[in-house]
Amino acid sequence: MVKRALSAVFLAACVCVLSGCGSPYTLRGKAIDGGYGSIAFVEADDAQLGEPGVAGARIAVYRDGDRPNQALFATGRTDGRGGISIPLEGFGVGWMEEQWLIEVTRQGYETVRSVVTLPSAKRDLRLLITLTPGLSTPGEKGEDLWEEYKRYR
Repeated sequence: MVKRALSAVFLAACVCVLSGCGSPYTLRGKAIDGGYGSIAFVEADDAQLGEPGVAGARIAVYRDGDRPNQALFATGRTDGRGGISIPLEGFGVGWMEEQWLIEVTRQGYETVRSVVTLPSAKRDLRLLITLTPGLSTPGEKGEDLWEEYKRYR
Protein backbone atom coordinates (compact mmCIF):
# COMPACT_ATOMS: atom_id res chain seq x y z
CA MET A 1 0.00 0.00 0.00
CA VAL A 2 2.80 2.43 0.92
CA LYS A 3 4.62 1.56 -2.29
CA ARG A 4 1.50 2.36 -4.32
CA ALA A 5 1.03 5.71 -2.51
CA LEU A 6 4.67 6.69 -3.10
CA SER A 7 4.35 5.77 -6.77
CA ALA A 8 1.23 7.96 -7.08
CA VAL A 9 2.99 10.91 -5.41
CA PHE A 10 6.03 10.49 -7.69
CA LEU A 11 3.82 10.29 -10.78
CA ALA A 12 1.88 13.41 -9.74
CA ALA A 13 5.15 15.31 -9.20
CA CYS A 14 6.42 14.28 -12.65
CA VAL A 15 3.18 15.34 -14.32
CA CYS A 16 3.32 18.69 -12.50
CA VAL A 17 6.90 19.37 -13.59
CA LEU A 18 6.34 18.30 -17.19
CA SER A 19 3.11 20.25 -17.55
CA GLY A 20 4.79 23.50 -16.54
CA CYS A 21 3.08 24.03 -13.20
CA GLY A 22 5.05 25.52 -10.37
CA SER A 23 6.85 28.82 -10.51
CA PRO A 24 7.04 30.40 -13.98
CA TYR A 25 10.25 31.09 -15.83
CA THR A 26 11.02 34.78 -15.39
CA LEU A 27 13.15 36.96 -17.66
CA ARG A 28 15.11 39.24 -15.34
CA GLY A 29 17.61 41.89 -16.30
CA LYS A 30 18.06 45.50 -17.30
CA ALA A 31 17.88 47.88 -20.26
CA ILE A 32 20.71 50.41 -20.48
CA ASP A 33 21.78 53.21 -22.81
CA GLY A 34 24.78 52.36 -24.99
CA GLY A 35 26.64 52.92 -28.21
CA TYR A 36 24.87 50.16 -30.16
CA GLY A 37 21.69 48.15 -29.76
CA SER A 38 22.01 44.59 -28.51
CA ILE A 39 20.29 41.86 -26.54
CA ALA A 40 22.34 39.31 -24.62
CA PHE A 41 22.31 37.13 -21.54
CA VAL A 42 25.02 37.95 -19.01
CA GLU A 43 26.09 36.66 -15.60
CA ALA A 44 24.07 38.09 -12.70
CA ASP A 45 27.15 39.95 -11.41
CA ASP A 46 27.99 41.62 -14.76
CA ALA A 47 29.13 45.22 -14.17
CA GLN A 48 26.89 46.56 -16.97
CA LEU A 49 23.81 45.68 -14.90
CA GLY A 50 24.91 48.39 -12.46
CA GLU A 51 24.79 51.14 -15.11
CA PRO A 52 21.90 53.64 -15.22
CA GLY A 53 18.84 52.07 -16.82
CA VAL A 54 16.35 53.12 -19.48
CA ALA A 55 12.84 53.33 -18.02
CA GLY A 56 9.63 52.65 -19.95
CA ALA A 57 11.01 50.44 -22.73
CA ARG A 58 8.45 47.95 -24.10
CA ILE A 59 9.65 44.38 -24.39
CA ALA A 60 7.78 41.89 -26.59
CA VAL A 61 8.69 38.19 -26.46
CA TYR A 62 7.70 35.96 -29.39
CA ARG A 63 7.81 32.17 -29.27
CA ASP A 64 9.26 30.44 -32.34
CA GLY A 65 11.10 33.66 -33.14
CA ASP A 66 13.00 32.08 -36.02
CA ARG A 67 9.85 30.96 -37.87
CA PRO A 68 7.11 32.72 -39.82
CA ASN A 69 4.45 31.45 -37.37
CA GLN A 70 5.94 33.25 -34.37
CA ALA A 71 3.40 34.20 -31.75
CA LEU A 72 3.46 37.00 -29.21
CA PHE A 73 4.01 35.19 -25.93
CA ALA A 74 4.53 37.94 -23.35
CA THR A 75 5.10 41.67 -23.00
CA GLY A 76 6.45 43.91 -20.31
CA ARG A 77 8.02 47.29 -19.63
CA THR A 78 11.20 48.27 -17.90
CA ASP A 79 10.68 49.85 -14.49
CA GLY A 80 11.91 53.28 -13.37
CA ARG A 81 15.48 52.01 -13.11
CA GLY A 82 15.45 50.02 -16.36
CA GLY A 83 14.80 46.73 -14.57
CA ILE A 84 13.15 43.81 -16.33
CA SER A 85 10.95 41.13 -14.81
CA ILE A 86 8.69 39.29 -17.26
CA PRO A 87 7.14 35.94 -16.30
CA LEU A 88 6.93 33.42 -19.15
CA GLU A 89 4.37 30.77 -18.29
CA GLY A 90 3.88 27.80 -20.57
CA PHE A 91 4.90 24.25 -21.30
CA GLY A 92 8.63 23.81 -21.86
CA VAL A 93 9.71 27.38 -21.11
CA GLY A 94 13.17 27.37 -19.57
CA TRP A 95 14.04 23.77 -20.32
CA MET A 96 13.09 23.08 -23.96
CA GLU A 97 15.54 24.37 -26.52
CA GLU A 98 13.54 26.91 -28.53
CA GLN A 99 14.15 30.13 -30.39
CA TRP A 100 12.57 33.31 -29.02
CA LEU A 101 12.43 36.72 -30.67
CA ILE A 102 12.85 39.60 -28.26
CA GLU A 103 11.87 43.04 -29.56
CA VAL A 104 12.47 46.19 -27.52
CA THR A 105 11.04 49.61 -28.39
CA ARG A 106 11.11 52.98 -26.70
CA GLN A 107 10.50 56.46 -28.01
CA GLY A 108 13.81 58.18 -28.71
CA TYR A 109 15.71 54.89 -29.14
CA GLU A 110 16.27 52.54 -32.07
CA THR A 111 14.27 49.32 -31.95
CA VAL A 112 16.37 46.31 -30.98
CA ARG A 113 15.49 42.75 -32.05
CA SER A 114 17.27 39.48 -31.51
CA VAL A 115 16.47 35.79 -31.78
CA VAL A 116 17.78 34.03 -28.66
CA THR A 117 17.68 30.72 -26.87
CA LEU A 118 16.55 31.16 -23.28
CA PRO A 119 19.11 29.97 -20.75
CA SER A 120 18.12 27.14 -18.47
CA ALA A 121 16.08 28.15 -15.45
CA LYS A 122 18.88 26.62 -13.37
CA ARG A 123 21.42 29.21 -14.57
CA ASP A 124 21.52 32.64 -12.95
CA LEU A 125 21.77 34.72 -16.13
CA ARG A 126 20.24 38.16 -16.73
CA LEU A 127 18.90 39.73 -19.90
CA LEU A 128 20.96 42.79 -20.82
CA ILE A 129 19.38 45.08 -23.40
CA THR A 130 21.48 47.92 -24.76
CA LEU A 131 19.51 50.70 -26.44
CA THR A 132 20.98 53.41 -28.61
CA PRO A 133 19.36 56.80 -29.30
CA GLY A 134 17.55 57.00 -32.61
CA LEU A 135 14.24 56.31 -34.34
CA SER A 136 12.03 53.52 -33.05
CA THR A 137 10.42 51.22 -35.64
CA PRO A 138 7.85 49.11 -33.76
CA GLY A 139 6.19 46.18 -35.44
CA GLU A 140 8.86 45.46 -38.02
CA LYS A 141 10.36 42.09 -37.22
CA GLY A 142 12.90 41.87 -40.01
CA GLU A 143 12.53 40.79 -43.61
CA ASP A 144 9.40 41.17 -45.70
CA LEU A 145 7.00 38.26 -46.21
CA TRP A 146 8.44 37.34 -49.61
CA GLU A 147 11.94 36.98 -48.16
CA GLU A 148 10.57 34.83 -45.31
CA TYR A 149 8.67 32.67 -47.80
CA LYS A 150 11.82 32.10 -49.88
CA ARG A 151 13.83 31.20 -46.78
CA TYR A 152 11.32 28.63 -45.45
CA ARG A 153 10.02 27.00 -48.64
